[in-house]
Amino acid sequence: MGQFIKPGQSVLIKPNLLSDHLPEEAVTTHPEVVRALIRQVKATGAFPWVADSPAMIADLRRVWERTGMEAVCREEQVPLVNLEKAGSKSFEEDGIHFTLATPVLEADAIITVPKVKTHVLTGLTGAMKNLYGTVPGLQKTAFHKMYPYPQDFARLLVAIYRRVKPVLAVADGVVGMEGNGPSAGAPIHLGFLAASADAIALDVVLCRTLGLDPRNVMHLAAVRQAGLGLQDWGQIEVGGDVAIRALQPRAHRLPATVPIQYVPRWLIRLVEPYIWHRPKFLPNCVFCGKCVKACPAKALSIEPGHRPVLTPAKCIACCCCHEMCPVHAIEMQPSPFFQWARKFTAGRKTGDCKQGTEGCKKK
Repeated sequence: MGQFIKPGQSVLIKPNLLSDHLPEEAVTTHPEVVRALIRQVKATGAFPWVADSPAMIADLRRVWERTGMEAVCREEQVPLVNLEKAGSKSFEEDGIHFTLATPVLEADAIITVPKVKTHVLTGLTGAMKNLYGTVPGLQKTAFHKMYPYPQDFARLLVAIYRRVKPVLAVADGVVGMEGNGPSAGAPIHLGFLAASADAIALDVVLCRTLGLDPRNVMHLAAVRQAGLGLQDWGQIEVGGDVAIRALQPRAHRLPATVPIQYVPRWLIRLVEPYIWHRPKFLPNCVFCGKCVKACPAKALSIEPGHRPVLTPAKCIACCCCHEMCPVHAIEMQPSPFFQWARKFTAGRKTGDCKQGTEGCKKK
């Protein structure tokens, strides 16, 4: 830790605290990983604090409590900061407008601590995507509407990464999530922690470990174009207690919405009426209305005691409703053309990537 943190620094530890899930559900960064980092930062003579901007800002206290983060911060005597009440600053880069919470900008160093998960919108939610939580929650909702296309959202993530570049990335892969993450996938034992001073290189390794082609993770493709981070698999050195070959127990289930994200934007817009994925509400819906509140496009409505109703023309396929459902009653249903395109592009682009790390490396 002393290689990354200097004595006296203010160090933001940024976990993934998406919503009010228990640690064993593998939706959020495990509190014991955060505890270990707090102690290591303290040992350098620096001052750690923990912060995030969960999607469930209306019930933030419940998020702190259920994820175990409140207890850890209390026991370790470090601040747990609410980024919603601390102010923000606006930025513009390459035509992308965004805001960042003021405490994040004031930190001397940032450690991003993602949970290793596949993601229905971005393919992977890792070290880089975790930094989206430095944007205050209500504004995150607006940005999904402003940048609905995957390519545009990827440019937003790149702009944030330029401003909030962590000194260290530590991935919680002890128990990860496969399938339709970031909240409705299935927990899966991966059995590793991984760390890097290069958050992008770490995300590339996580992709390979999950059997996900990094070219199908739009923000990693955007980072490559911007010349940030190390993505050349041949130049990434993986060391530690476990060789990289041990991190491929099997091909993991990927989200149904991956992998056609890399298709050029002009082509997506040309066939946009035929390529979409929209929420389908399952019988186990509890009519809580959290999905309606989370929808930035106001495409959902609900009557008491009934499942939500979608206005398809308004849906921007941001998957916010899917992320917020507490009982996994929302399934992102691809259009028939989308399903065909997915099979076609998977055959062309991913090839033997599902065979694991070595298969991807050979390609």
